[in-house]
Order: sequence, then structure tokens, then C-alpha cells
Amino acid sequence: MGNPRCQKRTSRDIAGLNLKKGGVMRSARTSQSQRSGYALLLMLLLIVVLCSLIWMDPMALMGGKGKGMPWNDESKIVLPGREVPRPGPQQPAISENLGFGAKIESPNDMGGLELFIMTDGRIKGVWGGTYKPKPEIMWEVVSAKFEGNIVPSKIYSDEGGKDPTKLYFIGAGKILIMETNSKTNEVRTGNVRLYVTGWLNSKYEAVGKATITSDKKKYVEYAWQSKGEKAMFVPEFKKGPSGLF
Repeated sequence: MGNPRCQKRTSRDIAGLNLKKGGVMRSARTSQSQRSGYALLLMLLLIVVLCSLIWMDPMALMGGKGKGMPWNDESKIVLPGREVPRPGPQQPAISENLGFGAKIESPNDMGGLELFIMTDGRIKGVWGGTYKPKPEIMWEVVSAKFEGNIVPSKIYSDEGGKDPTKLYFIGAGKILIMETNSKTNEVRTGNVRLYVTGWLNSKYEAVGKATITSDKKKYVEYAWQSKGEKAMFVPEFKKGPSGLF
């Protein structure tokens, strides 16, 4: 038989050790809860940042993959000095220079589009205007010249089927955007790529899109429509200055 005092002390020591173990387990559970809280807070912050990016610049998160992207037709732009194919027998003839003036369709004021389709099948135009992605931010389209041509070989199709009577056209160029921050008085400029595409019907009504992209992966597009008018004069659009953010 052992000493009772020793047995009591041993019991108290063991009990104390058990308490310490319990304390370690409770501390581990508390630490795990804190980590879960931090992870949830970080996730919420990421959502806020992503939403801000979408609001400030729709191009920041939009994807540009797919067959419908206009840069997939960029190879159809005929080089200077070469002849542009003529419209097919069912497509609208371009016997006179046509001019189109349209407002870019957007919740914001995106300015106007001026486009000409010429008798040789080539197109050219400009886009100009200003809009505010944020109350304190003003974006001004300083220069947005584009050039291209009709593409009679491309056949229109939608859910209702094909329509060989419509005539496709595509133009490409660069946009110089000037950004002004009214809070900081900071002014900066940047270049992005512009594509203007559309379909012309037998009544010479055009429906199309203006697509902006920085790398052919992120993009934003706007719809436009206009009825063509006979153009007595086709202006020469000057090339704007270059700039980088």
C-alpha cells in the first residue's frame, strides 16, 4: 500500500493535467473559429472589390472568347490597294456613298458614331463622346477612327435561320480615351482597340455593335442602329495622338 498523501497529490496532479489538456482543446477550437471568421471577412472584401471593378470598368471582367467576337473577322479587312469583293445579287448594292449617324446605345451617354460605306466597298468612320463610369470620373473619347470594308461572303444567321440578303461590314481602329478625376484633378490617357461591325438590309438600315477591347480577352460592346443616307461628301478623318495609361 502506498502513502495516502502521495496518492492524493497524484490525483490532483492528474486532474490538473486533464484541465490543462481541456484548456488546450478549447484554445484550438477558438483559434479555428477565428480563422473561419477571417476567411469569411476576406471573401466579403473580395466580392466588394470585384463589384467595384465591374462598376468602374465593365471591360475589366468580361470575357472575349467565342466565335462571335469581331476580331475573329479582322482577317477579312482588305489591305489598301486591293479590291474589295462586290455585294452578291441578293444583297443591297452600294451604287452611292452612304452615310450613317447613330447614338451609341448605353445607360450612359456614350456619344455618337459616324460611319460611311463607299461605292468601292470600303468603310470608315469615327466615334466621339463623353461619359461617366463614376460620378467623379469623366471619360472622353478623344479620337476613335476606324476603317474596313463590306464582307459579302459572310452570311447572316440567327435563331430563325439564314438570311443571305443582308450585307456584313467590319471596321477596326484605336480609341484614345482621356480620363479626368474631379476629386484629384488627375488626368490620364489610354489606348484600346475598337471594332465597329454591322449588317445592312435591303432598305439600307444598319444594325451593329461597337466593341472595345484591350487585349482581345476583356471587352465591352455597345449596340447602334441607323438608316443610311446618300452622302455627297465623305470627310477625311485625321488620326489622333497616341497615349498610354
